[in-house]
Amino acid sequence: MALAVYLWHMIFLLLSVLANAAIYPIFKIFDRKGIQLFPAIVLNYITALTCGLLVVSEPQQAIAAASQWPLWAVGGLALGGFFISIFYMMGISSQKVGVGITTIASKMSLALAVLLFAWFDPAQMPGPMKIAAIILAMVGVILSSITEEQGHFSWRNLVFPLMILIGSTIIDFGVAYFQAFTTNENELRLYSCLSFGAAGAIGVCILAFRLITGSTRLRWIDVVAGIGLGIVNYGSIYFLVKSYNAHLFDSSTTLPINNLAVVMVGACIAYFGFRERFTKTNVLGLACCMLALVLLVAF
Repeated sequence: MALAVYLWHMIFLLLSVLANAAIYPIFKIFDRKGIQLFPAIVLNYITALTCGLLVVSEPQQAIAAASQWPLWAVGGLALGGFFISIFYMMGISSQKVGVGITTIASKMSLALAVLLFAWFDPAQMPGPMKIAAIILAMVGVILSSITEEQGHFSWRNLVFPLMILIGSTIIDFGVAYFQAFTTNENELRLYSCLSFGAAGAIGVCILAFRLITGSTRLRWIDVVAGIGLGIVNYGSIYFLVKSYNAHLFDSSTTLPINNLAVVMVGACIAYFGFRERFTKTNVLGLACCMLALVLLVAF
């Protein structure tokens, strides 16, 4: 029975990895198909919110609990602003910089998140090996951002990865931290979609302004693309929250395992699916990142 429960919880982690890794190539497909990024992202959040509400078995009870403004509700809503800004940045970076490098930059957030976990829980304080891994991770992000054409360090190429790194750190830590304050499955499921709701509300306001001013036109292909992305995006967060809540590992271990797997899957998709080619410097940077992730998981 214990083994069955363990495997069932590991399935949650696997599903989170697959859903998370699928987001980056979806952005790449958007670019190739001429899908407008921002409208699709707004519709993605509306879809993700809808998916979340549909899986709450007793929505009235969960909403009543959230209306008391417990920490999980406040935190979930606060993360919404980071969700839409970082998600939009990931879309641009995937299209301009590449799927592989964008995946690495977003998943290197675990390095800083581990420090935050230790700050709030001294029992998760990193040892010498974890500290070395964090430094190695930062070096990897820089090396993976150097292009073949320039052959040297460029702040312009580093802007998106660094901004994604910082924003993703806040999101990764926040998702793990605030979910611990839910008291039952209904609250957990509602928490999983609160950030989507807040992000969607912000996005709808911006999109409405663009539609009114005529700077954006909403097409059916954008609507369909946004709905598809929303289903995948909701799954990436919901299954990750379930993994945290299962308590198979502590937060500072679950996050590296998840991110390591996403990086591996993302790199494979970039190489085999989109024929992305990395320079020797990029490969060295990716290797540093991979080694850093392995050290974080092992120690």
